[in-house]
Amino acid sequence: MSSGGRVRPRSSDLRLSLYLLLGFIASLGPLSVDMYLPALPSMASSLGASAGMTQLSVTAFLFGMVLGPVVFGPISDAMGRRRLILASLVVYALMSLLIATVDSIEALIGLRLAQAACGGTSIALTRSMFRDLLSGDSLARAMSVLTVVILGAPIVAPFIGGLMLLAWSWRAIFVLLAGISGLMFLAGFVWLPETLPPELRRSMDIGTVARGYVSIARSRTAVAYAFAGGASAGVLFAYLAATPFIYIDYYGLEEQWFGALFGVAVIGAWLAQGVNIRYIPIVGYPRVVLAGSICLTGLAAVLWLLTRTDLWGLAGVVTASTAVLAMVHLVTPGTQAGVLDEFPPDLAGSASAFSTFVRFTIGAAGSAAVGVFNDGTPRAYGIVVMACAAITLAASAVATRRGQAFPA
Repeated sequence: MSSGGRVRPRSSDLRLSLYLLLGFIASLGPLSVDMYLPALPSMASSLGASAGMTQLSVTAFLFGMVLGPVVFGPISDAMGRRRLILASLVVYALMSLLIATVDSIEALIGLRLAQAACGGTSIALTRSMFRDLLSGDSLARAMSVLTVVILGAPIVAPFIGGLMLLAWSWRAIFVLLAGISGLMFLAGFVWLPETLPPELRRSMDIGTVARGYVSIARSRTAVAYAFAGGASAGVLFAYLAATPFIYIDYYGLEEQWFGALFGVAVIGAWLAQGVNIRYIPIVGYPRVVLAGSICLTGLAAVLWLLTRTDLWGLAGVVTASTAVLAMVHLVTPGTQAGVLDEFPPDLAGSASAFSTFVRFTIGAAGSAAVGVFNDGTPRAYGIVVMACAAITLAASAVATRRGQAFPA
């Protein structure tokens, strides 16, 4: 596979090397968040900033993860994927090195926004590349394989970040991220193919970009799948925002055990991807999405009951949360494939950007809702998860009842 060649399209047997390469590139976003979370207190102290201002760097990063794909997704439909991914890796490395030298929290926030735009672009374009090559259930299965690779980041990143803090300082974390991006660039330059040939590309002008987004927004199936994916992300973001306080502050869990419980949740997500990889080719991704949404809603109702009554205490919340997150990851690959599969490859960049925008917007709303309605108990968490699960089920029902995917 040459760096400038084209992989044979519509194959369900893509090389493992391509899955791994695209998975590692897409992992750059999660690594960028999870690796520096342990460093937030020391960053605040070093830069003379408040905890609230330092946490804004997380918000800026999430915003950048949405902004990058929205801008560069349509550009990739006109220019191809490979060059934009390689360029984003170079700029990401430069932004990371600049972050390592900042002396103010304002500079940190601005550079994190630019860094995230590059990371978000890479994630969205890796999914677009799979749409260039695959469609239907093969595409959904590929999304699951991609997720298996990406899920390694939340496990190793906090551990690596903690080690970097012990050995050096928070600035070393961003030097390491720059090095990782540089290695990905070298691997991509050698092995990453161009998956969108010139004859399938769109013209690059504002009118064409606008018409592309309008056509995506007018597809009820694509919008429904995007909302199903976004609402399920709301469950995930609510979990990330609420559980550190619920487990540690409310139930008194020792901090060193939180990472272990988080790892158990990731293992549950991995098992869900195993189910996807095994059964999507048999029953089809629409049925998997609908079945997963039904199970998600039922388990969310159990979690709501446990958070409301405090039945079984911490063990009950942890068990129910782990099961809920497994269902989120069962649903997610099919919803991503459902959006992309509605359109031909020359709209895959825009469709992936649209899916990413909806996912992070609704996901951020789920995270914010946990904070807004927090009363010092787990109840707000249970209510938000239940509401997001219900939206996921409703959107999935609409998506799986609508028309057929775009023909391959």
